[in-house]
Amino acid sequence: MRQVVVIGAAAGDRVLSIPRLPLRGEDIAASDHGWQIGGCAFNVLRALVRLQIPVINGIRVGNGQWGQRVRQALSELGVSPILTSTTQDNGWCFALAEPDGERTFISIPGCEEEWDKTELRSLIIPSHGIIYVSGYELGCSQGEALQQWLLDDCTTQTLVLDPGPRLSDFPDDFLSKLPADRTILTLNRDEARFLCGDGDIVQQALYYAECSGMTLIVRFDSQGAWLCPPNQLAHFVPAYKITAVDTIGAGDAHTAGVLAGLSRGLSLIDCIDLGNKIAAIAVTKQGPSGAPTLSELNESLLIRT
Repeated sequence: MRQVVVIGAAAGDRVLSIPRLPLRGEDIAASDHGWQIGGCAFNVLRALVRLQIPVINGIRVGNGQWGQRVRQALSELGVSPILTSTTQDNGWCFALAEPDGERTFISIPGCEEEWDKTELRSLIIPSHGIIYVSGYELGCSQGEALQQWLLDDCTTQTLVLDPGPRLSDFPDDFLSKLPADRTILTLNRDEARFLCGDGDIVQQALYYAECSGMTLIVRFDSQGAWLCPPNQLAHFVPAYKITAVDTIGAGDAHTAGVLAGLSRGLSLIDCIDLGNKIAAIAVTKQGPSGAPTLSELNESLLIRT
């Protein structure tokens, strides 16, 4: 199996279930599900470890109370920290989950927004590896160091980027500088519309793929996902029937499934199908830690929509 390098954040998540988002000045009741360790990169890493995929940890770990909890969470996964901060703690957030599974975040950033190219070069990355990077860190205030490391030092690996809502913070020419034949972008519908333009999302994503040479995966939540490769037809991969508890970490679970498939040498269509399975199981559980173990995945009885 190919090793997967996971670059990005681990952060504290306080998950609250609410009947709806409050109005300004309103006081509403919530159910508190306690603290968990989340963050896009940590969610992806945790899911990959559970699927028994070999990983290289590129998650930054701070020196405060949250850093201690992140270290403990990594230790429970059998993963050691490599990138550390002596000046900052890890960030944390409130995750507000509504009855339909939609979630809203209020985030306090930490050391996950502090990047240094020299430090990144301390990661020993195989030439045939896969590098996952979260867009939250690519688009942060010190994301330029991370961007330049990808462009200058990652010259042979497959790049899987999840731009997320910070896509608008990327430099205008960053995506165009990436190696098109080795880059996969995974986006939700809103992100795909922002990147590719208004109109039919799939057709616009396919046109972007043809112009850029990159491969796009566009996630349609409970419906499934589209594979939009350059110079080929788009391919729809249907989702699986489930009842969602909340969708916190659903996109991360899907991305982890895609990465696991790439690690195992599956076709991109089968990678997306695996992503659909992992995400389907993850959203049936509360919070960001619902990705299944390999045995749970093998024992699951999922039916496509």
